[in-house]
Amino acid sequence: MQISFFLILLSEDFLGEPFGKQVEVAKAWRESIAHDFKHMDLGDESLVSRVCRGDGTLILSTPQMQMLDQINAFIGLGKADFEAPYFQPGVLLCMMCILLWCLYLLNEFRQVVFSLEAVSQLPRGPRTQWRRRGSFQTISYGRFAIYCFMRLSRFMIAVGLLYAGVQWLAGTISITELILNAVALSAVLQIDEMVFAALMPKKIQICIQDLEAIKVPYSKGRSQTESIMLLVGITCLMLWPWMYNVGPLSWDMIEVKRQYCGGTQNFVVADNQLQGITAGLVTSEYADQSDHLNQTSLIRFAVRRHIWQEPLGTSNYIRFGKDRADFVSAKEISMYHRNVHDSLCIDFDEIFLGNATHELQEFYRPYFYSASFEAGFPDGASCAEMAHLCSSLEPSARLVRHVCPRTCGCHLQHANPMLKLVGEGCSSACFTERDTAMRFTACEDVDFEESPHLREEWEVFWDSYRPLVEQRVGVNLSSPSLSFLPDFLAHVKKVGCPGLGIVTMDPVTRSPWCSGSSLFYAPLAAWCPQTCGCHTSATLTEWCPRSCEGCKDTAIFPTNLPVSDCAQAHQLGLCEALPVQAAVLCAATCDACSALYNNGTIV
Repeated sequence: MQISFFLILLSEDFLGEPFGKQVEVAKAWRESIAHDFKHMDLGDESLVSRVCRGDGTLILSTPQMQMLDQINAFIGLGKADFEAPYFQPGVLLCMMCILLWCLYLLNEFRQVVFSLEAVSQLPRGPRTQWRRRGSFQTISYGRFAIYCFMRLSRFMIAVGLLYAGVQWLAGTISITELILNAVALSAVLQIDEMVFAALMPKKIQICIQDLEAIKVPYSKGRSQTESIMLLVGITCLMLWPWMYNVGPLSWDMIEVKRQYCGGTQNFVVADNQLQGITAGLVTSEYADQSDHLNQTSLIRFAVRRHIWQEPLGTSNYIRFGKDRADFVSAKEISMYHRNVHDSLCIDFDEIFLGNATHELQEFYRPYFYSASFEAGFPDGASCAEMAHLCSSLEPSARLVRHVCPRTCGCHLQHANPMLKLVGEGCSSACFTERDTAMRFTACEDVDFEESPHLREEWEVFWDSYRPLVEQRVGVNLSSPSLSFLPDFLAHVKKVGCPGLGIVTMDPVTRSPWCSGSSLFYAPLAAWCPQTCGCHTSATLTEWCPRSCEGCKDTAIFPTNLPVSDCAQAHQLGLCEALPVQAAVLCAATCDACSALYNNGTIV
């Protein structure tokens, strides 16, 4: 039975793979699932960050988190520590358990040696003879040989169990299981005593108990020599597992933790197979457990509020879909498509904080309150209170421009053009209103000497250009190829529109300043139509103010109107019925030049 235990203890199924192989497992996990964007939580925290700080809410990679907890407890590391301290509780306890096991086996070895020495003092003969009850006169050769064989077998089994037990204890990475494993090992050596006590006939047990003890001579020199040998033996037995098992185990544990949690944790990636690149996102950084439990990210706030304070399916912060298709659409639709298909150029604080109503107010409710939350007012904020975010580069500012487009100046010709785009929150309805208004303005560059309030908007735009390209594009303006750009930005900010004639192209986006950037800022031709050549262009480009078209009919007639051209509009009497639209689209046909600036004359 003890031999069976010995074989089981040394089997690969019982001991498992060497812990050193976990290093490769950790590498594979870290380079795959750990930074997968699909496993971010609602607070935009990466999976590896949650695993390494021991997030109790995890349902993924819990074996990795449990292993890290065991490593930290075994080595005595903090969650962010990677250097082994001098005091390592798991290593110390493991060596103490191994010492206990070795002492237990050394005692067994001594008993085997003493019993063999004692029996060897008995006279041997062809038959066993009793002197009296409990005392041998002679012991037969056969009985003596069997006894020696059994004791030597026990000695060899003890040697095997010593090796197997040390391997098992040295491979235990859970500090809470070490002592239990050591106690379990001691029971293996007691199997023969338990079998004897439970199954051997009582009469034989009594006879054995009545056997007279055999005295073994013990000199002082022998006792001291034996003590020295035992001390040397136990020292060697302790050095062996430390050098080949426990020491390497602790080093492997630190390396496993380094592979799991070392380096940069706060990013996730996704594979764009259409372009053949890897897209990445820097995730939020975890600060403190109490901060995590009480963090107020919008999505967690919305979920918490709906759990406890709002009726099912009705929320100020969650846009509930009518069905799965509507939910998927709400989850994936971009701000650009949102503003193209459903766009209103009104400030929604008048509806949600005032007495006004609108047929789409329930649809816009989560947009308005989410914007208020991002501005620091979870229960709702006026557009004036959120105005400081209108020109912010943060993604959350899109919502503010979306629900407060008039406060943010999306409808104005001379508002700060930075991020005044459909994809950045401004509605297409505001741009339609702006384009209509520009039909009646002068086709002239802004004179900043006469308009100091516009100079401030102009300077804010150029001041925000550098942080924009550094944050959104990742371009370093201090690089040699762009070394001229800081001087240009300072110059154009000072001189105004004439500065655009020095460097006509944005060196970062590779688009003309006049046409603007479809991703970052509106056309500067609205500020500088003369510098941009709008007043001399035979065919007016789409980014030039309509006032530079002069007293002409529009070259591109809208397709969403009930008439197909200006002639049909004039025939139906729409020139008199809709004078503003007539001046905008059909100034020549409708004879509406007098409504335009300077009668539509381009200077």
